[in-house]
Amino acid sequence: MSACAKAVALTMQPQHQPQYVHVAHQPVVVAQPNAMVAPVRHPPSAILAYLLWFFLGPFGIHHLYIGRGVGVWLLSLITLQGLGLWWLIDLFLIPSSCSKVRGGMVVMR
Repeated sequence: MSACAKAVALTMQPQHQPQYVHVAHQPVVVAQPNAMVAPVRHPPSAILAYLLWFFLGPFGIHHLYIGRGVGVWLLSLITLQGLGLWWLIDLFLIPSSCSKVRGGMVVMR
């Protein structure tokens, strides 16, 4: 085979072209260590939170309803709501705590 025929044969061979594949970007959820995530089905009602605060306040049940966490509930239970001081402070904190769980939205009726 002549040199010219070899050059033609080399150029006629299929070239390996890189193939590009489109990758769809998926949202990535990164869990924080020691974080407990519970699905919220219904946002907490401030009225129901106030009822729980008034009738079951010394037991801190309103903390669990609002979603403040078990740690806050245990601390309030052990200290008897900070000897009543935290119970009175919760009177003003319940609306903002409920709106945080709702994503900052305030429900007006």
